[in-house]
Amino acid sequence: MKNTLLILFIIIANACNSNTSEENKETLTKEEYLNQLYTAKVIPLFDEYDNLNLPNEIHIDEKDLGINAGAAFGYLEVSRGLVELEDKTMQVFALAHELAHIATIPQAKELQLKGGIPSGSQTNDYKKAEYLADLIAFHLISKKLTEVYGQLNKNLDSLDEFLGYGSFTHPSGSNRIKSLKKYIDGIDITNRKKSFSNRFKEIWTMN
Repeated sequence: MKNTLLILFIIIANACNSNTSEENKETLTKEEYLNQLYTAKVIPLFDEYDNLNLPNEIHIDEKDLGINAGAAFGYLEVSRGLVELEDKTMQVFALAHELAHIATIPQAKELQLKGGIPSGSQTNDYKKAEYLADLIAFHLISKKLTEVYGQLNKNLDSLDEFLGYGSFTHPSGSNRIKSLKKYIDGIDITNRKKSFSNRFKEIWTMN
């Protein structure tokens, strides 16, 4: 009888803990949820890099209703539009992309590429920086957040639209997806690590 009561108590306690957890999740504001996503999933992606001085918190530009973000050493700002975005996989990618800008030069040094990002005759260094940040973010997500990677890989058309038409500093979404597909296809031919290093060097030296 005592054993039966003990088992029943454990079941009830677990149910209460589960309900409490769900209630806490539901009561998070969108700002709190994005911060939680950032600290629990995005920052750990970059554990393999040393001394990046990643931002500890997210600052929100309340006036920007578009989908935008920007990062520098120790600072990360996102638009109100990104906070309100319902697609959590896109939020992960956007945040990882911004941190990847911080990791780009350390990654280049690991691959024995010296100096800053060189400009090509057709692709300036701004656009190369975007291609490289996409690649680093996608690569790290593929290694450590396989479910998110699967969703992104499955919805590349949506990611294309998400990335936009392009500008002087940013390649078009379609060109950025083409670049990522070369990395994805390379995994099948070699392996994830080799495909990443090959694609990184190709972007670094592209015209």
